Amino acid sequence: MVIKPPNLSDEVSKRREIILRELRRRTLWFIQLRWYVPPAIALGIAAALVIGVDFAWGRLLLTASFILAYNLAMFLVGKKLRHQGAWSAEIIKRFTYWQVSLDYSAMFLLIHFTGGAASPFIFFFIFHVIFAAILLPPRSAYGFAALAAAGMAGIAAAEYLHWLPHHALFFQGQAINLAERPFHMAVELGFFAASVFITAFATTSIMPGFRARIDNLAELSNAVVSLNNRLNALYEITQSISSVNRFEQVLDIVTTELRAVMNVRGVAIKLLSEDGRFLTYASVHGLPDEFIRERTVEVAKSPLNRRIIEGEPFAAANLTRPELFQFSEDLAAAGIKSVLFVALTMEKKTIGILGAYSEDTDRFGIDEVDFFRLSASLAAVALENARAFEAIEKLVKERSWFMMRVAHQLRSPLSAMQSILNVILGGFMGELPENQKQYLERVSRRSESMMKMVTELMALAETRSPERTRTRAPVDLVAVARRVGDIFSSEAGKKEIAFSLKLPESLPPVMGDPDLLYQMIENFVSNAIKYTESGGRVTVEMTQDGRDTVTLKFIDTGIGIPQEAMPRLFTEFFRADNAKKMKEIGTGLGLAIVKDIIIQHQGKVAVASEEGKGTTFTVTLPLTRPVPGA
Repeated sequence: MVIKPPNLSDEVSKRREIILRELRRRTLWFIQLRWYVPPAIALGIAAALVIGVDFAWGRLLLTASFILAYNLAMFLVGKKLRHQGAWSAEIIKRFTYWQVSLDYSAMFLLIHFTGGAASPFIFFFIFHVIFAAILLPPRSAYGFAALAAAGMAGIAAAEYLHWLPHHALFFQGQAINLAERPFHMAVELGFFAASVFITAFATTSIMPGFRARIDNLAELSNAVVSLNNRLNALYEITQSISSVNRFEQVLDIVTTELRAVMNVRGVAIKLLSEDGRFLTYASVHGLPDEFIRERTVEVAKSPLNRRIIEGEPFAAANLTRPELFQFSEDLAAAGIKSVLFVALTMEKKTIGILGAYSEDTDRFGIDEVDFFRLSASLAAVALENARAFEAIEKLVKERSWFMMRVAHQLRSPLSAMQSILNVILGGFMGELPENQKQYLERVSRRSESMMKMVTELMALAETRSPERTRTRAPVDLVAVARRVGDIFSSEAGKKEIAFSLKLPESLPPVMGDPDLLYQMIENFVSNAIKYTESGGRVTVEMTQDGRDTVTLKFIDTGIGIPQEAMPRLFTEFFRADNAKKMKEIGTGLGLAIVKDIIIQHQGKVAVASEEGKGTTFTVTLPLTRPVPGA
């Protein structure tokens, strides 16, 4: 197996974009913060005048106006750059240099007009050193620290040498003038220089760690997003195992999801023939049609495919080796520069090959190989599951067709037989001796039983037929139960059985086939009366469970069901021994039919019984939920 390290250009670009976005946010925040400076200067002037400080406040207002003017210019330039989408690391750096430089000019003016070295504004330079360390390279922070120290030294020297006029601060008539105290001024400037350089050192030492954390955060964010996408893809494939039963649908889900989550040019599935000699493209997503049209790979002529089928994953960027790639020229023409292949294996049986095709060189690494192998395992399960379902569906269809065919073939001669027997037993052919009449009545009962079996076989085949048009309509189960009760109450009365319906006034409807639901209720009631002796009771109860389901209970005090018969109760042609003793005639198809009907309506059926004491069948069906606001 040849595995190359993954191409991380996309991840690096994403990390850079996150860092660039953060720098842009901080730069614009710097402009927003500066809007507060001119009003703060004005408030400071007013407060100083109130407490008795005298200084050149008019020049300070002019300086505040200067700050307001260049901040407006910075705001307009930033807005234009943001509108044009022209932000880049270089532009942000240049933009920041301009802002800090203009701020330094304003700071030197403020300090000069508020006492020079004695100005309270002198330590505001520390904030700019910190901002420079955050937004600019480390040397810039030291440069601005040096500029602040040199600028203050220059102002102090110029005022001491009278090259610049000294604007002293006066407090209660006393001038605060460090120019008259050179030693104190030197000490203050020394401490100031130490402060700004220590600040520069501290912030530039901390910032690489912060930047590294931003890098790590971006990398982790990308990894989380990538992992989430991969988990979603695996979830979709897993869902298809349980919910999608069509082979073609599973193929499409696998190739589509994997192509999206792996961000590759295409994904293909090649299926292995039963004899293992050929691989045929079964599903392709993202590759040109001409690349896979009528394309079959002969395994014997492809060493690469033999190795993959034997279980070795393959990832490579060199696609020009004809001894490995039968269609290397077509791969090159399609712009494919790297591939990844793994076997589709289920329970040690290889059913094909899953392949990913990328336009990037050295695209697939260890992580991609591991993820692709896991995806291939799930895909193989999903494909085999769908294949098995389709095979079973085909068998069920053939069985239903056979049952329907046999039933139709038997129905006509049985109908003719019953007609003839009715004519003979009715005396239309002359009087019969009693012994002959008894034999013919037994034959008639048997033919009636066979006719009933044929009818129920046709009903069972009809309910299971995939071609049957399903009627779906809201069904009022209360009304259906009352109709059934009206029909069977007289039959129960003839057997001296107490028959009762315990139904609510109304229920939300059940969405389903009205005829099938009628047949289901009729079958349960008919069986209950049939297997309950005189003096017994048969009850039909119906209740709503919350908002979602309705429960039907068919309760009788009949012969019950032996425990050993419970596992086979809903299988075709099965009748419990005590049922056979009580009623000789029976098909054993009724419960199989009603179970199919219940399943088709997304319902459930349960049975509780004790031999000799009675049986309760419980059916749960989903109700049709009302539309909100309807």
